[in-house]
Amino acid sequence: MTGRQYSDHNLDLSLLPLFRNIPPEVLQRIKPEEMVRFYRDGEVIFHQGDEADCLVVILHGQIRILADGIFLVSREAPEVIGEQAIINQTTRSATAVAQGMVKALVIPRPLVEHLMTNAIFAGNLLHFVSQKLSEATGERAFRFRNEQLLFSEFSAHLSPRITQRLLATGLAYGDPRYIDAIILISDIRAFTERSAGMTPQEIASQLSAYFDATVNVIHRHEGLVDKFIGDAVMAIWGFIPGERDPVQAFSCAKEMVETARRMFFGGKPIVIGIGLNAGQVFIGNVGGEGKRQFTVLGMPVNLTARYQNETKVLDAPIVIGKTVYDRLPPDLQKHLVIHENRLIKGADPQTLYTYTPVNETG
Repeated sequence: MTGRQYSDHNLDLSLLPLFRNIPPEVLQRIKPEEMVRFYRDGEVIFHQGDEADCLVVILHGQIRILADGIFLVSREAPEVIGEQAIINQTTRSATAVAQGMVKALVIPRPLVEHLMTNAIFAGNLLHFVSQKLSEATGERAFRFRNEQLLFSEFSAHLSPRITQRLLATGLAYGDPRYIDAIILISDIRAFTERSAGMTPQEIASQLSAYFDATVNVIHRHEGLVDKFIGDAVMAIWGFIPGERDPVQAFSCAKEMVETARRMFFGGKPIVIGIGLNAGQVFIGNVGGEGKRQFTVLGMPVNLTARYQNETKVLDAPIVIGKTVYDRLPPDLQKHLVIHENRLIKGADPQTLYTYTPVNETG
């Protein structure tokens, strides 16, 4: 226990809630002239993991409580800190740090244990414990409500089953990192032309239905829905280490094409083009305190968008890069048509592969 000892003969202990109604002969055991201490701003009063050698009664100022370096709560006069470790006979569960100048009464553990034999003192101390438990319950309820909201937002990107697997890895969803990913980008054909004759309400309603169906397909194939860009959808595989299945991504693309054809936008069946690519990308939150957004960045993402555009030129619903093709088994490769030396903006000539449903009839 640090802090500068301070002689205080004028402290009336009976005015403090912890000592309310305590008989004078019991209070005489407490020696303010020996037990009052001052702590400078930022000074540690006790560390997490320390032996519980005293009880601290705050007389003036505030004390910050931290666990594993994370701020939990502030305590101020006339609150008590450090009682839990003494009652439970454990080490400190948190660190206490002075916030500004702090004056405190520091009661040694042997004296605290003796005082606890007095029913009134024990009752007063338990009153503080009860207050903290009520506060903690309210705080947990608040955090639970917010965590549920965050979890709901999180689940919009992933299916519940994959969400549980990601949580089991201990990875923070938005922590920036680099992964070897499979990227899918889809786009609705003739979207602008069809939208021209529709009201905003019609566009929003029909597009929402399409997005909802598309997200369900991606979730069934264990992909992460990264974002919507206008009428485009971007998804990735590989956000969980070791879980990057090109067969799932390819199967997802095929089902997305078939699902879209059963839906309508602007009075006509929806036709989409899909690009599939693989490579190392950045994944995580970007931005500052004012605005943060989860995203995926890197040249493989840019190439995937280019491949999606090639679906128009090559007249095929799905265009696949060689990095994905090489990872597919031969029984799937045989259904793809090769297109060599395709000129792709911003890249060297590419070998691409196309897929259309009729290719599987032969």
